[in-house]
This record gives sequence, structure tokens and C-alpha cells, in this order.
Amino acid sequence: MRREELLSFFDNSPTARLLRSDLGACVIAFLYDTFKASSLLSISQSDLKARLKEFQSEVHASNPSIMPGSPERYLSQWTQSQWICRFVDSNSLEPQFQLSHHAEEAIRYVEDSITRRQQLVGTESRLRLIIDTLNDIVRGSSDDPGRRLASLHSQRDAIQREIDAIESGDRFHVYKPSQIRERFQTAIHLLRELQSDFRNVEDRFQQIARRVQQLKASGLDNRSSILGYALDAEEALKHEDEGVSFYAFVRFLLSPTEQATLRKQIQEVQELTPLADQKESLDRLGKMVPSLLAEADKVMRTTARLSSSLRRLLDSKSEAHRTRLTQVLSEIRDAAVLLRDSPPNGISIKLDTDASLQSPFARPFWVPEAGFQSLPVEPQSIAPEQISLLASAFCKLVRLDMRKLRNNIREATFEGNVCSLKELIEHSSSDIGIAQVLGYLQIAHDDAHEIDFMHHEWIELPADQHPISPKRIRVPKVLFTAKAKNRAFARKPR
Repeated sequence: MRREELLSFFDNSPTARLLRSDLGACVIAFLYDTFKASSLLSISQSDLKARLKEFQSEVHASNPSIMPGSPERYLSQWTQSQWICRFVDSNSLEPQFQLSHHAEEAIRYVEDSITRRQQLVGTESRLRLIIDTLNDIVRGSSDDPGRRLASLHSQRDAIQREIDAIESGDRFHVYKPSQIRERFQTAIHLLRELQSDFRNVEDRFQQIARRVQQLKASGLDNRSSILGYALDAEEALKHEDEGVSFYAFVRFLLSPTEQATLRKQIQEVQELTPLADQKESLDRLGKMVPSLLAEADKVMRTTARLSSSLRRLLDSKSEAHRTRLTQVLSEIRDAAVLLRDSPPNGISIKLDTDASLQSPFARPFWVPEAGFQSLPVEPQSIAPEQISLLASAFCKLVRLDMRKLRNNIREATFEGNVCSLKELIEHSSSDIGIAQVLGYLQIAHDDAHEIDFMHHEWIELPADQHPISPKRIRVPKVLFTAKAKNRAFARKPR
């Protein structure tokens, strides 16, 4: 490390500013308790403010002069200092916060420094890890078949010697409790580093997305050049060392076989007696697989947001809307500048009453098509008298003539009058039954007549239709107009 690099790091690095800050201890303690101790990748703004307010109350109980400001003030300062990141998630109605990779580095440095003083310093396990890693590099990088076979034969001979020793009843090497604890702490240290490194990979994807948005907002580059930059940057990231390692990690972790093996190993480690007093580290190890899966999923969602930005960039219709919106905002700004010296006394707004508002939540969820179960056909025998009864009932069915009902509506509203359903039925010359009332309601819906579901009216059917017990029906208030517009999704009822 050169002196110039160190000066630049201490002056410009958010990690160094956090460690040197007057409130660094409080900030790191709060961020660790909120994100690391709780295994949270992100948290909503309201929850984070509530936790920070509670943290301030605990601090003020012993020292009221520390962090006297509002939670909003500190969250804004920490975001500007790049200690936390603020983003919008499509699955949430409010902003979300997460640790930045600078805060991850500061927390990891402090955590490693404290744990080294409180726990044993593993030298033998680290040396073994270095030797095994070097051997793996030499073995995996060699393309000489003879050298590779010699290495595999050596491993086979070592494994066979251990098998022979166990089968013959000889003593075999077992780790001492100190060696178990030493290797376990090495594994936990590597796990902490791995979880912190995800922020660096995610930050690289976010840099690409921000650069695409900046190029688009500047208007100096056309869509083809911006798209070329985004695709080249994303492809380059996948082929860089970080990208290659990350996608290989995702493939390994998403493998059901590897997951099952890893979970079994974690369970066996948690049952070791020499590690019974390592409760905090064992808890971290137990959450290893879900935590790593959540971290990988979050990085993949960042990649999905980048792909979404590219799709919007390719959408020419959205591009026209954005261009038009930019022009309108520019015209509003120019008009406001002209009226700056002599502002109007009142401002009026003209609303387009024909505009229709639609909510995306009104769209129904996808449902699979109904399946039909095939059943064996069994022969059925019907008595002749039943056939006669069914035929007689079929002949008595009322035919619903929708064309005739529409003609009745046109005649009632021929001179531009408005006629209610109740008036239409009362002045109808033909026989009216329940089927005709349902037909009028269907026409009112399909032809976009006025239907008021908040008010209802009673309709009494003519007595000749029901001489024994006249029927009274309660229906929504319907007004038929002369110029009803057909809806785009309307269809003729059958």
C-alpha cells in the first residue's frame, strides 16, 4: 500500500468515514442489530424509523446528548454517506433500506477485530486451508493426464490406507476439541465474508442500471447505443471474475443434491459436543442456507430490474409517452417562468370527464382452465310417461326475444326520452314475466344504459301472468336512454 492510496482511502472511502465518525459506534451497533443480528436483507422505511427511535431511547437513557436528532434526519444522512441504500421494491408500498457494501466492510472489520480478541486464533486450521487450496489449484489447473492420474492415485492410496486401518481395528486420527473449535471458527469467518461480498456483486449490477438511466435521461445517446452499452456491460460482468464466481455459486446452491448434503453436514456439526458453547456461531451456521439463498435471490432481482429497464427502453410506445411527458413538463415550466413577475390571481383546472380510470388490481388473477373428468356412460331407461311430461314442460318454456325487447326500448326512447325499467314494464302491451325482466337487465348492461346499484325499485308483474299469486321483484334502478353506447366488451346475450 502506498501513501497516496491510503490518503485517498481515508479521505474518500465511506467505509473509512464510518469507522472514523463520532457516531461510528452507535451507527455500527444499530445497523448490526437491525440487519445482521436479525438476518434481514432489507427493511421498510417505517420499520427502520421505528427501530431507530427505539434505539435512540435506549441510548438517551444513559447519555441524552448522543443522537438528539430525529430518525428521519439520521436516515437521510446515512443514505447520503452511502452507509445504507434506499430503493423501491415492486412488492412494497414504501421505500426499502439495505446495508451498502461500505457498511458491510466496516461491520466485518469491527466484528473480526472483536472476535479475534475473544476467541482463539486459528493458525493450524488456516495453514491446512491454505495448503489444501494450493493443492487444489495445482491439481485443477493441470491439463497433463499423467499428472492428474498420479494425484488421483495418491488420494486413492491415502483413502485406502485409512480404510484398512479402520477395518483392522487400528487407531485412526480424530480431531481434538481445540482443532474442532479452530476449524469451526475459520468456517464461520469465511461465512461472514461470503455474506458481506454479496453487496459488492449487487452494487455492480446497480451501477449498470444507473448508468443506463443516466444515458437515457441525458438524451445525448440514441437507444441503440444505450442498449449496446447495457448489454455489453451485463455480458462483461458475467464473464468477469466476480460474475463467473457468483453464477457458479448460484448453480451450486440451487442444486437439490448439494443443498441436501450441506444441510446434513450443518446438522451434524451442530450436534458436536466441543461446539456446545458456540451458540451464536451455531445459530449463524443454522441460518446459512436460507440466508445465502435470500442473498442470491436479491442479487437476481437486481438483475431482473436491469432487464426490465432494458425492456422499457426498447418499447417505442413508452418512449413516445416519455417524450411527450417531457415536452409537457417543459411547456409548464416555461409558462411558469413567464408568469413569475405577474402571477395570476386564480388557477383553474380543466378535467376531461370522458377519461376512464382503471386500476391494475381490477384485473383478475390467472386461473387454470377447468378440467373435465371423463366418466363411463351408463345406459338409462326412461318411462314413456316421463318422456311425455318432459316434452310438455319443454313446450311451455318461454322464448326470450331480445330483438323485440330492444325494439320496445327504442320505441320508449324514440323522442329522446328517458324511460325507467319500471315504466317500460308498466306500459308494455305484451306479456311480461321474470324472463323478460332479466332480458331487460341484460340489455341495460350490454348496451351501457344507466344502472344504479345504490337505489332499487319494486316491479309488479301483470296479474294475468300470475293470477294466483302476483309477483313483485326488487331490481336495481335502470334508466334507458336514447343514445346508449355499446361497450367494447359487450356481446349479444343468448
